[in-house]
Amino acid sequence: MEVNPLIGVGILLVIAYVFFYLPQSQIRQILVFIILSMIGYALVITVAEMPAFGALNTPANNLVASRYIEGTVGETGALNVIAAIITDYRAFDTLGEATVLFVAIAAAISTLKTH
Repeated sequence: MEVNPLIGVGILLVIAYVFFYLPQSQIRQILVFIILSMIGYALVITVAEMPAFGALNTPANNLVASRYIEGTVGETGALNVIAAIITDYRAFDTLGEATVLFVAIAAAISTLKTH
């Protein structure tokens, strides 16, 4: 069993407890400050551990691009590398993006029609 999801669930339970069950008092303000400080610390550590922008020794710059360029014709049969990446390698991601755009447009249109 992985520990990371359990930590996330624990933090969410503490946040829910603080916001819904503790009365408005000094203790609640202190707990909110502590929780927000922990989240801020986690974000700062995450950003500090990221590789430098454009660094040549990261997997995104070395492995992924060369894998797509070298294997596109043989694996997909498409001659256009961009079309092969969008339709074959990242088809579900592209479908999800199209769905989000459709839902956003439908929500905007329905909101504008009612007002």
